Amino acid sequence: MPLPVIEEPIKFHLSLNVPDLERAVAFYRGFFGIEPAKHHPDYAKFELDEPPVVFSLAPHPPGPGASLSHLGLQVSDDAALEAFRQRLEAAGICTQAQDGTVCGYARQNKLWVKDPFDNFWEVYRIAEHVPPESVRTSLEGPAARSDAECAAAKPHSSASWEYYVGNSIPERIPHDDGSLDEVRLTGLFNANLPLAQVAHLLREAFRALKPGGKLLTHGLMGDRPLPGTQPKLPGLAARVAVVPAHGEVVRAFQEARFVGMQFVKFTEKAWFVHDGVELREVKLTGWKPERTESSATRSVLYKGPFAQAIVAGHSFARGQRVAVPVAVWQQLRLGPGAEQFLFFESSEREACG
Repeated sequence: MPLPVIEEPIKFHLSLNVPDLERAVAFYRGFFGIEPAKHHPDYAKFELDEPPVVFSLAPHPPGPGASLSHLGLQVSDDAALEAFRQRLEAAGICTQAQDGTVCGYARQNKLWVKDPFDNFWEVYRIAEHVPPESVRTSLEGPAARSDAECAAAKPHSSASWEYYVGNSIPERIPHDDGSLDEVRLTGLFNANLPLAQVAHLLREAFRALKPGGKLLTHGLMGDRPLPGTQPKLPGLAARVAVVPAHGEVVRAFQEARFVGMQFVKFTEKAWFVHDGVELREVKLTGWKPERTESSATRSVLYKGPFAQAIVAGHSFARGQRVAVPVAVWQQLRLGPGAEQFLFFESSEREACG
């Protein structure tokens, strides 16, 4: 039985990893003779009509696929996407679906497939374009720009440093002690690295951060440890070599002396399920404690809604000030329940009236 022919209009899609996004945009602006359809610090794309091509650029160092990130075909609607899926599976080609994913500043439904030589293809339909300010950088976000380039692009931004999955672990983060506002470890816990190297980079992050500085990690995590082998995932998720349980990542932060851990992104729907374990996209933040004496305390007042709350081993009656160690005060202030408390800078001002 012949396979059905798909006649819906499509566009070819090609994505390149480039070490310098601005230089790449300047080159392809001249090469194509048009302005990019989208141009952001962490993504750019050109839309060509003749030939019908979507050509995108991502600021990543070349990885296992060299400069090629992935290839793709853009279709007009979900019916065409479903026709592709049926045709591919009838041909014995495995597909992996992603619905409602945000990629390239657009919400998309897509299929991922891999050819025999590990080149990734996506077939996708754009549901809507997404404003940049609403998109948090994902696994495809900015990665390989140098600190000088970041500073030039954002002269008034806070000082930060980023590790991206696939990069080598530096002996030393190239910043002075206590000089950074933020360290981002994108995909660190998904890299195939010895635990000693991961712990080393966490200690380096602690050293380089200012007191009160933020550590953020972003990646794929399980709701519990995997009982068997690590998964082999499709598409760009193929960069994931290891999937830890999110509790393991929290413990790694704690062992590196970070406080106030908080999940700022925890996708409701699992991206994948492997050996019965749900794998989700997770962002976890932690904070370097501010400089205080070990015996120092600060006061909080619990506003409710309950008559009493117990957090971090401390009991808080509604409407009463309670002095707690500064580390606990910081954990509450930076935690998801912060709006339920009032925070006082010094425990010395506790008299009323």
